[in-house]
Amino acid sequence: MKKVFRGLPSPEERLDCAVAIGNFDGVHRGHQALLHEVVEAAHARLLCPAVLTFEPHPREFFNPEDAPRRISSLHDKVEAIEACGIQRVYILRFNEHLASLSPCDFVKEILVDGLHARWVTVGENFRFGDKRAGDIKLLEQLGKEFHFEVHPMPMLFHTHAPISSSRIRHALAEGDIPTANYMLGRPYMISGRVLHGKQLGRTLGFPTINQRILPPHSKAKPAIEGVYAVKAHGIGPRPIEGVACVGRRPTVDDHGEYLLETHLFNFHGDLYDQDVKVEFFSKIRDEKKFCSLEELRAAIADDQLKAKQILGLRI
Repeated sequence: MKKVFRGLPSPEERLDCAVAIGNFDGVHRGHQALLHEVVEAAHARLLCPAVLTFEPHPREFFNPEDAPRRISSLHDKVEAIEACGIQRVYILRFNEHLASLSPCDFVKEILVDGLHARWVTVGENFRFGDKRAGDIKLLEQLGKEFHFEVHPMPMLFHTHAPISSSRIRHALAEGDIPTANYMLGRPYMISGRVLHGKQLGRTLGFPTINQRILPPHSKAKPAIEGVYAVKAHGIGPRPIEGVACVGRRPTVDDHGEYLLETHLFNFHGDLYDQDVKVEFFSKIRDEKKFCSLEELRAAIADDQLKAKQILGLRI
């Protein structure tokens, strides 16, 4: 049975495991190869296939103003990890205590005592412990001392460069959805629960479903911003086309949080509190601040027309 732990398991819940360690933002093709290795190793050794990941991203903890943009929410990340056959996901709060652990203490406290790790895999650039002092060579030495195997995983390549979360962030920032999709190994989507909004879209003649894409009060930023042609999944028997904006609504809210606002074509209904996945197809424009609501309304009408053309709908 699949299970998600916020922190280390209690002593009675611990199972000997094969574990992959990393941030896994986006759970791209390289991550997926790592996770499939874990599942195979676990099955061969009668271990539990597991993942150890961190929230927030360590760079977000140390320097929130310069943290990497998030490709996936924690919920979407866990869902993608579990889809690879992982039975347990351990989410450790990255805090002062975790950041200050020496490499040896990290291995003993977290991997050995906390998780009962018997087989460990990491990416080839993996670093761990206080000031990133631990590397794969040290992890292998500690593995011999504490009786677990270590298997570094080489990177996968696309167009002569490693597949990485950084490259996917760059592709999304450039509006290059096809390249991002290839490196992800699946269509790029954002999921979330539909919130009660201010009904501004309805007032403008373009009702939207609104979804939060980052934790409340988070200083993180999403990897994708702007206006896109999209399809929404999870509403009915088939995806529903629409136009979506990821941003902070500068025309109506100078200090707003990041939201995903989607206007669905040919749909009328109440989706509050439902979980919806929005799939991104093509970027239409950047988000911008308009001088008036009339200008905003005209821009949305134009966005809708372009989205329908992109999606091959009758205009």
